[in-house]
Amino acid sequence: MRTAGIMGRVNYVGRAETELWMVLSDWSITPLSISPYKDVHRVEAEEGSFCLKEVDRRLSRALALEGVLAHLKARGFTKIAMAHETKNGRLISQASNGRNYILTDWLIGRKPSFRTSDEDIVDAAVALAEFHQASEGYTPPSGGKLRNRLNRWPTRFSSRLRQLVKLREQLEHKPLLDNFDRLFVEYYPWILDRAQEGWCVLSTSQYDNLVKAASEARSFCHGDTAERNFVITPEDGCCLIDLDLLRRDIRIADVYKLIRDVLKKRQWDFSSAKLILDSYSSAAPLDLEELIVLYAMLAYPHKVIHLILRYYVKREGKSSTWPARKFIRKLQGLGEQQPAVDRFLQDFRSEYGIGK
Repeated sequence: MRTAGIMGRVNYVGRAETELWMVLSDWSITPLSISPYKDVHRVEAEEGSFCLKEVDRRLSRALALEGVLAHLKARGFTKIAMAHETKNGRLISQASNGRNYILTDWLIGRKPSFRTSDEDIVDAAVALAEFHQASEGYTPPSGGKLRNRLNRWPTRFSSRLRQLVKLREQLEHKPLLDNFDRLFVEYYPWILDRAQEGWCVLSTSQYDNLVKAASEARSFCHGDTAERNFVITPEDGCCLIDLDLLRRDIRIADVYKLIRDVLKKRQWDFSSAKLILDSYSSAAPLDLEELIVLYAMLAYPHKVIHLILRYYVKREGKSSTWPARKFIRKLQGLGEQQPAVDRFLQDFRSEYGIGK
């Protein structure tokens, strides 16, 4: 069992304290303290240190996660925080108010540094490949249902492209442009070119065959393969954490998100992307058709269009409180990456023989 010293304690009061302690009574441990840490709770018990995490409130998703954890254990995949069974032999505990919880080991380790460490990038890519291999053959338990993103990428590409064009056309009728408008107009030709290229490559690729293969393999994806969701541990090396966004999807979608996170930290350095692809392929080889779909995802300017849509259409989540100057600063930062992005895409095409 993986244990560590206490990181700090909080004295809970009221209903929150009662609920957490009642939930913990479902497991055969003797808890001593509960401390909040980001979006989880660290539990110190006589038996060691544990992580108590609330998962999706929808029972179908919670049951699917329970099935995933059991499936990965059965496949011998250890590069996650192992879940503990309740006294009733379940991996999910449901509180009286309908909230669902899991209890896992508290992983001891460090956050990887994708900005500075090639070794950490290699370890993350290999861990992801092994995770995908272990995912194959998964069937949710009765009542369980994973998110499903299979066959969704073409619709996402085309719908956002249409929204982008429509927003640009609307500015023609706006009498006075603000600073964000002017930046949008300035970068629009490049954003449109990238979006059209990404859409064209995806629409002429073998994406449908990849979807069919993933469906037949009954595999799943992590859904959020950013640096924050890896931990380097002494026991198991690089581990994946936070399985909240598990979904059915083609595996290259996870590879794309890992590459995109690394490129953001390394100024679109092509050698870093190649390092990920070579490392991943050393454990689970990628074929050319997957690389073509990956190129389409990298060419399509998801981050830029997402920011633009948030500014004009749906200011949700954290961005709901952003001042206009923050939107402007972010759009300017993304727009200034144009030369680096263009060089990266050219290097990618040359390396893997993808025609434009």
